[in-house]
Amino acid sequence: MTEEEVAMEVEALEAVYGEDCVILDSYPPHLHLHIKPRTADISSQQFVEAVVRIQAGSKYPDEPPRITLIESKGLDDQRQKHLTGIVQEKAFQLSSSLMLVELCEEAVERLTIMNHPDGDCPLCLYPLFPEEDGSKQMPFMKLMSCFHCFHCDCIIRWWNWLHAQKDADSKSGDTSHMRRGSSTREADKSLGNCPVCRKVFHASDI
Repeated sequence: MTEEEVAMEVEALEAVYGEDCVILDSYPPHLHLHIKPRTADISSQQFVEAVVRIQAGSKYPDEPPRITLIESKGLDDQRQKHLTGIVQEKAFQLSSSLMLVELCEEAVERLTIMNHPDGDCPLCLYPLFPEEDGSKQMPFMKLMSCFHCFHCDCIIRWWNWLHAQKDADSKSGDTSHMRRGSSTREADKSLGNCPVCRKVFHASDI
């Protein structure tokens, strides 16, 4: 493949993905792609997203590019490895042919299949989705900042406990707490940190 053919492929990729595709180098191709599930038309139906790095060497396409994840939301280590492994395998299958668009499509398809919360509630350690048909499914929610999911009752109970602790600390602590402006105290009450990853979220998320 000529450098011109590869450059045209990169242009096609930009046309398909627009702002979600950041080209770091046209030749050899090196890009970051922000992918979301196709099934997530509204934010409440989206539980995963990722930024994939596709980095090719000078022998591309005879030598397939390297696939890695720069960041992700809603994917544990196992699902991150599965996503990159599947796309990397596709790259080996398409060796010697221009493949960037197909690799990006494969990544989106795989992420779409994974668009569901996985595992247990981090607070109570019970499954978000009970495996037994007879078990009652408890409503759950995700934090928009990081996509970590919790049972609604668990996160609300945790939030109320957290602010009860803060109120108790401010009453028993020194008076410097009391001298702070009310706007600062209100700001404290409107923000929290995810119990799993510590990322800041707003009370309106709950």
